[in-house]
Amino acid sequence: MGKIYTRKILFVIAAMLLCVLVAILIRLFFSNRTIRMTLTPIEVETGEAVHYADSTRNARSWLWEFGNGDISHERSGEYVFKEPGRYQVRLQVDGGLERKQIITVHKSRDDYGSDELVRMKAPATAFQGEIVSFKGYGPSKEWRWQFGESGIVDSREQNPLYAYTEPGIYEVLLTTENTQYPVRHTIEILPQYTENDSTDVLVIIGNDIREHLQAIVDGKPFNTHYNYILKKYLCGNPDIAVTVNNSKKNDFYSYCQGLKIIARRKTLIDEVFVDMGDNLNNECVMQLMVTQHERFSESKK
Repeated sequence: MGKIYTRKILFVIAAMLLCVLVAILIRLFFSNRTIRMTLTPIEVETGEAVHYADSTRNARSWLWEFGNGDISHERSGEYVFKEPGRYQVRLQVDGGLERKQIITVHKSRDDYGSDELVRMKAPATAFQGEIVSFKGYGPSKEWRWQFGESGIVDSREQNPLYAYTEPGIYEVLLTTENTQYPVRHTIEILPQYTENDSTDVLVIIGNDIREHLQAIVDGKPFNTHYNYILKKYLCGNPDIAVTVNNSKKNDFYSYCQGLKIIARRKTLIDEVFVDMGDNLNNECVMQLMVTQHERFSESKK
């Protein structure tokens, strides 16, 4: 009887030690991983989308809490805050890792005054050759943008992108079917950085990415160049958006596969512009904008 009792005690002790060991291993496993959450932009207006994504190593489950009762279990996506305020977004990965970020939501400019007003949002300054984002607000269905450089209508999209070829001060005109006269905005285009200007980090990054994308097109080892860009600049997130020639979009992985299979040896990557988001401390590229064209085949004699 004493031996049986002793065995039971030893069994209980062994089970407890096993539980403690498992708990320690789980804690070590989670403590060795760093949660890699990205939210951009961190300041928006009501109605504007916030892009959220996570690239934590070996993550299997996600719980996003947006500070207003809404949640998401997706690895990445977009969320729109409908009310102004400050929201604490909380991400929990695999039920153990956790990180928080404050998002500030401002009242939309469309909420001030009449909802019938057409407005534009654009930067006051930009660099020569830099891809500039313009946004149109209001109830209009037709948008006609003149960026002041060509003297003609340059775009009919609501939110176009444009790169100025020459420095100077330009007047941007936005005309719609609901405006009697154009909405006006002045933008100053500064001379572009030289290749030797080490402060132009974004241009250096863009050129580096362009070289590796061209290598994929030219049939060089896909995984080498794809993983180089993914790990060095995108923080391991293959869902980063790639806008091609200011019109069509793909996630980064699908875009690179297209370069490998469809565009192989036929396409030239002209320029890559990188968007790091509104957070100046952000180390991850949040969006790529690519200009490219097809090589002209030699005509048959």
